[in-house]
Amino acid sequence: MASNSGSISSSPRSDVLRTVTSTLCLRCLLLQIIIWLLLSLQLNMSFHISLPKQSSMSRRLYQAFINDNTIKNGVSNAKAARYPKQSNNSTTDGLSACLLVNDENPRLPEWLAYHYQMLPLRSLIVAVDPASRSSPSEILSRWKDMGMEVDVWEDDDYMIQGQQGHGLCDATNPKVDCEDHHLKRQLAFVMKCMSDFKRRNKTWVLLTDVDEYVTFNNINEDDPNLQMDEAPDGIPTLSDWKFQKNSVGGGIVKGTANGELVSFGVKSQDVQYGNVIQDSSGNKYFLRDDFAFRDLTVMPQAPGVPTLKQSHIRDGKLYANIYNDRYDGHNDGEQVEIETNWREPDTPAKGSTVIDGGHLVKDTRGRTYYVEREIALLPPQLNTRWAIEARRRLPSVGNDATIQDVLEDVFRDGYAREALGSCLAMPRVLFGPREDEVGPKDASPEGFSNSDFVTLRYHWHAKREDLETNKFQKTIIDVSRLPTNILNSQARNIHVPLNYYCRVTPPRYSASLLRVNHYLDSFEAFSYRADARSFKRSKQHYDEKSTGTAVSIDDAIKPWLRNFVSSVGSEKAVILLSGAGDFVSLE
Repeated sequence: MASNSGSISSSPRSDVLRTVTSTLCLRCLLLQIIIWLLLSLQLNMSFHISLPKQSSMSRRLYQAFINDNTIKNGVSNAKAARYPKQSNNSTTDGLSACLLVNDENPRLPEWLAYHYQMLPLRSLIVAVDPASRSSPSEILSRWKDMGMEVDVWEDDDYMIQGQQGHGLCDATNPKVDCEDHHLKRQLAFVMKCMSDFKRRNKTWVLLTDVDEYVTFNNINEDDPNLQMDEAPDGIPTLSDWKFQKNSVGGGIVKGTANGELVSFGVKSQDVQYGNVIQDSSGNKYFLRDDFAFRDLTVMPQAPGVPTLKQSHIRDGKLYANIYNDRYDGHNDGEQVEIETNWREPDTPAKGSTVIDGGHLVKDTRGRTYYVEREIALLPPQLNTRWAIEARRRLPSVGNDATIQDVLEDVFRDGYAREALGSCLAMPRVLFGPREDEVGPKDASPEGFSNSDFVTLRYHWHAKREDLETNKFQKTIIDVSRLPTNILNSQARNIHVPLNYYCRVTPPRYSASLLRVNHYLDSFEAFSYRADARSFKRSKQHYDEKSTGTAVSIDDAIKPWLRNFVSSVGSEKAVILLSGAGDFVSLE
């Protein structure tokens, strides 16, 4: 019968059945939820890791961490990740490179073969310096049936008549700076080259010289101390610190600890950010990476203190245009000079250094300012803990994995893609001219000689992360992720080509997945080039560069040649490598 509300009435029997059914369904639903949660927990328990203000580590890398979470003597027991074997005879897009050459024919065959095997290099633009007495055309033509696109440019292909850097430099004119002339040519070339590769829908573009070889930055026993992101328990943090070197390897460290200024002398210690150092009284301090810290603590707006815009560091002082100055009453937009306790950053840029902003700073009088966040496009600093796990899983040269395999694998992780960005800076390690019988004597396959290849001939190198000897970083840049207008602008410098996208500060060695082996070679090779910058090729300059390049041995790169010969065949390899290491007279 009908109820007063107009709904259909039900019998007591049907109400009981509905109640039982509802209870069963609810229990089924709860059981399904429990099963789903258990499965999710099992599938994802190895995926999540706590990182400060960063997304989770990739499942593969963190699984490696929980499977083997110890590093003995700096060397991991974990096996390298298995990467799919690549066919080096394929016509895959591979990676690209921009190369400026000047009498480089003895070096060019080895450089091409190595990067063909290891990148794999499949697109190349070569610019020939007008001072070059030799042409690379014959060597480059050997690669036309190997799946490599090669274009050769002259000055007119990337510069206009009258532009600084165009044409030969007149070294006899005292008013002409031939070093600056050369640098202008370099900068014009790399920007035009990257722009051309972007137009052709390429991705990663390598920017190195012909004496530099990019390789995996595997963990080694002689690695520098692993920089920490945070101070160990019980050790105070030294922030806004500076290190003033003396002539005997020590110096004075100044900074702020627990809100107080401290200053103390140190002997030959590893005074670098992320390390713990000790003063003469035994007090320990953690050297904070101030730039990384400020990246992680970016503030979107000024919290009621004066704002500094267009901020930059010059000669150890902070200059900026000030707004809302409640301390000294400067007009809005007026330029001020502020004395701080900042450590002036190491940088390949000359003159002023722009700072990232988005944080508070204090002057020497304890007054607080907000540095406006103007460079918002820079990627965050890579977390050291994440990076060391990624390095532990890197393949070794000789197991058929390529740089492209590693980049594609690592960049699948969202955090890595964000933190590494589109401009990947690679630290350099300088290999000196010392030769001896230590290490493998059979690195070269039958029919080849170690003495013809710098990557096989030399294995003594400078201390890793010794910026004074190894000099500044080189880069590999994903042009597909860059706006076209950025590549049409002026390059910053050859080590940091792009404003905003490339970090000015040198990359942390311990947090770098790739590195560049830089070979000084013999003096015969060093002085072979017809360089208008004659002082750069003198015996004195060579001896100065050689100092400190016999600290440790690294033979990890040597298996590449056997792999290359095996990949392309002995007969083809002989043709492609013909002339390697043969410094014939060009007079």
